[in-house]
This record gives sequence, structure tokens and C-alpha cells, in this order.
Amino acid sequence: MNAPIAFLLSLTLLGPGLGFGFGPGSVAELLGVQGPESAPAETKKKAPKAKEPAWRPDNASEVLVLVQSFYDSADDLEAKFKQVYWNPTYGESRKTGGKLKLKKPGNMVWDYNDGQDADYYSNGTNLWMVEHDTRQVIKTDIEGNSEVNAALKFLFGGQKLLKEFQVRYAKADKVERYGDADHYVLQLRPKKDNKHYKGLLLIVHASTGRVDKFVVYNTDGSSNFFQLRGIKTNVGLNDKLFDFKVPRGYVETEE
Repeated sequence: MNAPIAFLLSLTLLGPGLGFGFGPGSVAELLGVQGPESAPAETKKKAPKAKEPAWRPDNASEVLVLVQSFYDSADDLEAKFKQVYWNPTYGESRKTGGKLKLKKPGNMVWDYNDGQDADYYSNGTNLWMVEHDTRQVIKTDIEGNSEVNAALKFLFGGQKLLKEFQVRYAKADKVERYGDADHYVLQLRPKKDNKHYKGLLLIVHASTGRVDKFVVYNTDGSSNFFQLRGIKTNVGLNDKLFDFKVPRGYVETEE
């Protein structure tokens, strides 16, 4: 639902009794709606929003070069993220979010907002999953986590993007769902079979090559949709942010 309209509708439901001073009649006036007797004979329809940029390169690999150029020029990156995990077995989704910090070569922190979700730390080789509810730290290698591994492919991958993935513009249904006038939607499939994920969807800012959203399609049929906000690069993140130490009272195991 359009956000401003949703906000006005909420004011209508709340009514004037809560101090907002808006009743149904006031909302109608704000929307420019008059009574039936004064309605114009014809109402102009708003043009639908564009789902992709007005121009795009003939070959999707050219956009991937732009993506790689953006991340090759970034020594570090920080952003807020929202994540939606889709579980096909139960037909349900789960929403989470937090803060992301990255620094080359391969340092990474996914810090989730609530204490119920595991946080992730990486030094490019090892991955630590910190489970706050069970007070456990599980140490694995990067290859053992499909979402993190896939994210690192384009955030730290260098020329691996062009060497490891087949790329094409996404099909119409994906563009309709994720695209807009400022972003290309690319579909990436690994050239070699990967036991963790089947492919990626990158939503790429058309003028900068920045990846603002991405989807990881896992081999078990599940998927993870990430949306990045407030992206900043080359901010001088301190190495100590990535110096992971097992929190006191937590038990570390290796897998």
C-alpha cells in the first residue's frame, strides 16, 4: 500500500478523539476528494511507475562490470539491512534486520537488532555464528554458509563475479517485483554447481553499480532477501571491530 495513503487511512481509523484532529471528512479534503456532486467528469489516471531504467546496456555483463568497479573501489562499507527469509516447507516468511560492517580483505560483521537472532563475524576464512539464546559460538569456514558466502562473492569477489557466474537480465516477474526506474535487476547463476545456493538476484543502482538489494536462492528451496540502506563506503572502519573474541559465558564449538 502507498505509504502516505496508509498513513491518512490510519488517521481516519484513529479518529479525532486521539488528538490528531482528523476525521473521515478531513482526510477526504487532504486527498482532494469532494462529494459525488462536485466530482469532475473525467479523472486523470497517474502514470504507472517505471519498473526499470529507461536505458540499459545490451549485455547484462556490462552492468556486472559496473558492480565490480563499485566494490573494487571500496576498502570498507557499512549499512543497515533488512532481511526476509522465506521457508517453503511451512509457507511462511520471517523478517529481521540490523547493521552490516565490511572491510577488506574479507572482514565482516552482521549485527542483528534483536538478541534472538545469531550474529555473524568473519575474517575472510572463518565464520563465527554467535547464538545469544543458547550462549553458543559456532565456528565454521565461509563455504559452510550459503548466504554469507554468496554475499562475499560480490562484496569481496574481485574478478570472481565475471569468472564464476553466468549473468543475464532478470525475467519480467522479477523485474516487476524488485525493479524500479533507478535499478537494474540481474540474475546470476554459478557456472559450477554449488551445494549451498542455486543463484543470486542483484538489484543494482543504475548510475553507481551499488547493490542495494539482493536475493539468495538456496538449494533447499528457501530464499533470503536483503535490503541495504544508508550505505557508506571508505569510512575508515577500525580493525578492532572485526577482532572477534568469544563473549564471556559463551561456549565455542567447531563444525
